[in-house]
Amino acid sequence: MSFETKVLADSISDKGVRLTTVEATYPRIVHSELMTHRVFSRNSASTRAIPLKNHLGNLLFRPFIPEKFGINQPGMQAYEHLAGMKHEQAVEIWLAGRDRALTTTLELVLGREAMADLCDYDPTHEHVSELTLMEEFDNITAALPKSTDTIDLNETTLLNVHKQLAGRGLEAYMWHTVIISGTEWDNFFGLRVHPDAQGEIATSARLTQKAIEASEPRLLRPGEWHLPLVDKDEFESFHDGIKASAARCAAVSYNRHNRKSFDREVERYQQLIEGGHMSPLEHQATPFDDLDWRIVKSKNEIVQEAVATAGTDGRVNRHYDKHAENNALLGNLRGWIQHRKQIDHEDDFSQIKKVSE
Repeated sequence: MSFETKVLADSISDKGVRLTTVEATYPRIVHSELMTHRVFSRNSASTRAIPLKNHLGNLLFRPFIPEKFGINQPGMQAYEHLAGMKHEQAVEIWLAGRDRALTTTLELVLGREAMADLCDYDPTHEHVSELTLMEEFDNITAALPKSTDTIDLNETTLLNVHKQLAGRGLEAYMWHTVIISGTEWDNFFGLRVHPDAQGEIATSARLTQKAIEASEPRLLRPGEWHLPLVDKDEFESFHDGIKASAARCAAVSYNRHNRKSFDREVERYQQLIEGGHMSPLEHQATPFDDLDWRIVKSKNEIVQEAVATAGTDGRVNRHYDKHAENNALLGNLRGWIQHRKQIDHEDDFSQIKKVSE
């Protein structure tokens, strides 16, 4: 794996508001930086959803290795980097850390005794090397218990710790894939395509900016839908397209890109709603119609009246002015209605639970 961004869907409303959905792959270590941008709708790969066997293969054969190792200095950014043999030594140490993390994870699942038998090492003061992990890959993955196995821990040396904890120590060495939808990209590019940004998030941001600049948005009118991962004319009914798109966006949690049967996708869509997992329903959207825009205009008029009567307090005026600019937002999209907003109680899972009980 490596840095990559591709546009999944690109649409523009008749009012000129552009909505773009991309799929980006970047190092897991900078995912939290993307998460600070609240104007985006996001779904991404999940450490606790992806099978441990897949993590093991990815980290052995496709790990994230920093292209540059910055030299320590005051502040949050390094401007000088290791070179030559120093860089090579840092890479070697980085990968040794990966091996230690893999050893820890496998010991938490298989237990130290089983790992020592499989890989012939002393777990009290050694870790398993990359070479041994690769040589024993098939044996290790065969020994990993399935999530559906019933195991009596009193009769085995297995610990069988769930990957939601056992896998967390692996994240520093992972690549990460995320689906992002948004109408407001300028602030993200301003902050992240910048010399002060960490190099890994800056690289991803530049790729995303270039991908969006090279894409041609498709004009959509009210009642027509922005549907990531759905082919044009794939479904006769937009209702079916919405369900398929939501199910496919949700599947990124498992790093799965193969499409299931439509019946399976409808089943997954229903499970998302019943479980209160609404974020995959934020990527499907239709433009505001004339009534929606009239409502926004009325809200703006109310806000402008508040500004006019707010007195001479500049702080208050600035607050209301900014609020007026954002009145076209519904959820985190401007001028677009997300499918999530069409679902009863989408903002309160406790109410969904009451309905289903």
